[in-house]
Parts: sequence; structure tokens; C-alpha cells
Amino acid sequence: MLYNRSIHYKGWRILKLTMKAEKVMEREIETTPIEPLSPMSHMLSSPNFFIVITFGFKTRCNRSAFVDGINNTLINAPRFSSKMEINYKKKGEPVWIPVKLRVDDHIIVPDLEYSNIQNPDQFVEDYTSNIANIPMDMSKPLWEFHLLNMKTSKAESLAIVKIHHSIGDGMSLMSLLLACSRKISDPDALVSNTTATKKPADSMAWWLFVGFWFMIRVTFTTIVEFSKLMLTVCFLEDTKNPLMGNPSDGFQSWKVVHRIISFEDVKLIKDTMNMKVNDVLLGMTQAGLSRYLSSKYDGSTAEKKKILEKLRVRGAVAINLRPATKIEVMIIITNFTIIQKQHF
Repeated sequence: MLYNRSIHYKGWRILKLTMKAEKVMEREIETTPIEPLSPMSHMLSSPNFFIVITFGFKTRCNRSAFVDGINNTLINAPRFSSKMEINYKKKGEPVWIPVKLRVDDHIIVPDLEYSNIQNPDQFVEDYTSNIANIPMDMSKPLWEFHLLNMKTSKAESLAIVKIHHSIGDGMSLMSLLLACSRKISDPDALVSNTTATKKPADSMAWWLFVGFWFMIRVTFTTIVEFSKLMLTVCFLEDTKNPLMGNPSDGFQSWKVVHRIISFEDVKLIKDTMNMKVNDVLLGMTQAGLSRYLSSKYDGSTAEKKKILEKLRVRGAVAINLRPATKIEVMIIITNFTIIQKQHF
């Protein structure tokens, strides 16, 4: 064998061992099952694209309970037990590679002196901001749980979850979360999942006309707004405002501000104005940005209004139009994954 040969030059043995290790590694990669990324996951493959979710609980977090629960549910989803790597044999495209997962490595319980924390709510915002400013570790499966057994104004303990955006979007992650949840009264029963009731159709011809007119409106609006966005990107630059970052400043840190809103109030506005929940939340975001910009300019209310009317600030919001995945479908997918693992 190469590494048993008599070596006269220092470093030659190391070179031979390295070459042999590279060949073994290549064979392992070739025999490892890989899955290409979807187009959306490929677009979001940067370490800086991730989702941060905060869960509040009425009881203290139990680390062992989290580990057992994730072992039985979450890691059965293939992307939660795979890591992203670059496949140089396929033009350097990223792929999913299944790995042996140790859940304890993804459950983080910081060693904190909770008694010395004077403002828990502010501490949670600072802790979340710190997590949001750290890129995702791409050398392991792209998710982690942070457990904080600290009482805040709204919860007895917290779990801050950091999940890479390539694993899924908000709709798929919510469906997966519901599929992993069970009722307290009956640990074997799924949580209730209410669906919107469909209104009975008056006549087929009427609904065909409504659907056709809706498609025309959506198509026209999409073309107009997309054209405006392209004109803004290519020719009509946004007006300089406090929301714009300075490229010369380099990377700017994120600041997370946590606010709890009443979903009953959101539904009241939705029903009163005959719109969707997303419309209400987007309107709240627009109102918040408007108030922020107004606070950054001096002068009277009328003067500020004139300044804001002259600002050109355009944004694009991606809306998911596909229906939400049912809980039963997600359970079938995870159970099928378990059967596959046991079979192979």
C-alpha cells in the first residue's frame, strides 16, 4: 500500500495519505444519495437567508422532551436531516446530502444568570438580534433551537428557532409544525385545523365569468406592477431616504423589535374592510414605515406630508398562491420517510 512505502523526503508520506483520503472521500460522495435543490431553495441558498421564530410557553422548557419530540417528528422530514453541499460534478450546484443527525447538537440552552436580567423582554430582543446577525452554519443541517427558561411579560419560557429559508417557506413550515403537534388532552390526537368554508355556487356560468374576469384583473395588475418595478430598478431610482443603506458602510447589523398584536383585532379589520389577513398585515407594515419616515424629518405635519408624498419608495412582496398543505398530508410524508429509512 502507498502509505507503507519507504519515504526519503519529508512530507511525501503526508501527500500520499492525503491523496488516498481524497479518493476515499470521492467514493463516499459518489455513493451518498443526493437531492438537488428546488429552484426557490437554490435562490435562497445563501447562509444569510434564514427564518427566526419565537415560541412562548406556559411552562418551563424541558430539553429532554424537546430532543425526544424532535427525534420522533421533525427529523423525519428529509431536509431537517440533510446538509447542503456544493456538488462540483454538477457545475457547482448545491444539493441536499443526508447525514447522521445528533439532535442534541441543534438544541442550544445558553448558560445565563437569569436572576441578574432586569428586563427580560429587552433581553429576548437583544438575544434574537444576536442570532439574526450570525450567518447559518452550513456544515450541518440548517436548523437550531434556543431554549430560554426565562419568564417574560407574556410567557414562562421561550424557544427561539432558527431555520434556513431553503428548508421551506412559511406555509410549509407551519404545516409541518401542526403535523408535529398534539393535543394536551389527548397526546395521540392531532390539533384542530379549521378550514374556510366555501360558499355554494349559484351557477356554473356565473362562476366561470367571475373566474375569467378575476384572471384578467390579476394578469393586468401583475404586468403593470412588474413593469413599474423594472422601471424603478433600471431607470427610476428610489429617492434617498432613511430606509436606504449606504453601500460604503458594509454589512449592517439587524435589530429585532418584538411586538405582540391581537389576532382578534386583525380579524375585525379584515371583516370590516372585506380584505384578507395578509392585506391587514401589509397595511400595518406600510403604516409603520410611514410613521418611521415621518419621525426622521423635521417640520410641521403638513411639511412632513409634502416630503413623504415626494418620496419614491417601491418594494416587491412575494405572495404564496398555492393552497396550504393539509396536516394529514404532512404526516403521511413523514411516516413514508420513516418507512424508507427502515427499509434501506
